[in-house]
Amino acid sequence: MAPVNSSKVLSTSVGRLDFKTIHIDAIDVAESFQEFVKSGSLLTGVSLDDLDLTVVSLPVNPSTSTLAELLNVGMKLFDAAVWITAKRPSSHPLVQAETKTKENILSLQTIAKSVFFCYFFLLTQARYPASASDKNPPAVPNFLRSIMRLDQPQHVYVENICSFNPSGFDARWVRHISFVGLGQEALSRFGLGVAGYRLFGPFKMFTPRSDIPENLKNAANFARNVAVNDATWDIHPITRAPGVLTRRGNLNKNLGNLILDVFTEEQINEMISVKMLYSKPTREPAYQNYKTWSAEDDVSGSSKIFRI
Repeated sequence: MAPVNSSKVLSTSVGRLDFKTIHIDAIDVAESFQEFVKSGSLLTGVSLDDLDLTVVSLPVNPSTSTLAELLNVGMKLFDAAVWITAKRPSSHPLVQAETKTKENILSLQTIAKSVFFCYFFLLTQARYPASASDKNPPAVPNFLRSIMRLDQPQHVYVENICSFNPSGFDARWVRHISFVGLGQEALSRFGLGVAGYRLFGPFKMFTPRSDIPENLKNAANFARNVAVNDATWDIHPITRAPGVLTRRGNLNKNLGNLILDVFTEEQINEMISVKMLYSKPTREPAYQNYKTWSAEDDVSGSSKIFRI
């Protein structure tokens, strides 16, 4: 008698087994979850329920109304932009409100100045102006108050164009604003510095102490190389490239430590007096990346901010 192939006999006699367990397909699940992860990862986003959809009068055809038409009936600029982006949903229609009058509608010039005010904050401070409820609002730059004569409280300019918290309105739009045609005063001011570069500035203007070790000389040379190169969107906090953190760590924390290590007290005090620094950096012991920085600029990239 031939030997029995016990393995084959067993495999054909298992029958249907129900382990009460569902095994997912990882690739299929990832494809299904992609949009959820993408949306959940974004710090920005505005709900239609947050919009002020009241107007002085309804446009002739709300379903095709332009941005200009919506502003002319009293909508705020950011609200109108979100509503149009959402394809003017019938679930959130415009509503004529008796509380709004033609006299309350802001002029396009007022709207333009308010947009510029926000744009200036985003480009130079990487944040929208503070709201009325902000207990510690940043100082309004003298350029806006004295040169541009935009001297109202900063929250007024936000409220002129937005009825919701502007932090939900993706600030990366600033990257796509062209400098062509902008006023010379504004262009000159932007040339003095944009967000992300303040702590690089001292390395462009001041010479480090001569007695610092070689690794700190390399770090200081790196900072100077970035400072003298054209400002780029890869460094700007609103659009910063992820590779910057990977290669160099937290720039501001490390640069603050580096400033304390390579400059004298007299130099730091002078930086503060000429407003190159707001105040003396605070030592951050957890941030030591700068001690191994090489001198070459491998973070700026080619996406220049001032490309007209």
